[in-house]
Amino acid sequence: MPATQEKDLEKQMEQYPIVTFADILRALKSHPEWLEELRKIILTTELLELPKKFDELLKRVEKIESDVEILKQDVAILKQDVAILKQDVAVLKQDVAILKQDVEILKKDVAYLKGEFGRFKGKDFERTIREKYYAYFGKLLRKTKLIQFEEILPILDDAEEKGLITEEQRDSLLRLDIIVKGQIKSTQKPVVLAVEVSYSLYKDDIERAIERAEILAQLLKEEVIPTVVSAETQEDAEKLADEKGVLLIKTDY
Repeated sequence: MPATQEKDLEKQMEQYPIVTFADILRALKSHPEWLEELRKIILTTELLELPKKFDELLKRVEKIESDVEILKQDVAILKQDVAILKQDVAVLKQDVAILKQDVEILKKDVAYLKGEFGRFKGKDFERTIREKYYAYFGKLLRKTKLIQFEEILPILDDAEEKGLITEEQRDSLLRLDIIVKGQIKSTQKPVVLAVEVSYSLYKDDIERAIERAEILAQLLKEEVIPTVVSAETQEDAEKLADEKGVLLIKTDY
């Protein structure tokens, strides 16, 4: 406050003798402008600035409340998005489950088709060997002859009736693929070939050829050679055929 104003204020205050607290109140009521000067005396700078700081704090609180409201709105939107995402995931799970079922069905269909194609290929391979037996066995035998099962059927029936073979052995022999008769070229020795035809050679084919050749030899009283004809072979099957004395004919198809 300028010195002049301060002196004027002192002169004014001299007009109000102060004895009691009531005198102070009376003087302040008469001169409200004195309150500011009184505040400067009583209050510290920090306290004087407190209303301003309170206003600033109030604005910050309002800003926080606004941000919180925006955040609430964002959270609500996020919850909606999460709910939609959950629905999409549920639909996706259903689609995946359906897809898995379709894949399983497809696998079964492919396996079935593979089996059918394998059977078709095997049957066609067997038919080709039977129809052109002279080409496949003519390299080993001379005077080759394809024996029809009608020729040996009476022999099988008679042997079963006499108990020389069982019904299972008779049925097994009737499932033999081909029976070929001829003479070995190098020795002219007459032999019979009990032939199992298998596009892909397995150990079971070798065992069946041996079993059926033994039954046929017992009935015909002739030398019967177990024989397998195959387009695809594996080393272990070839080794077994050699060990068991089975004639293995590998051919293209």
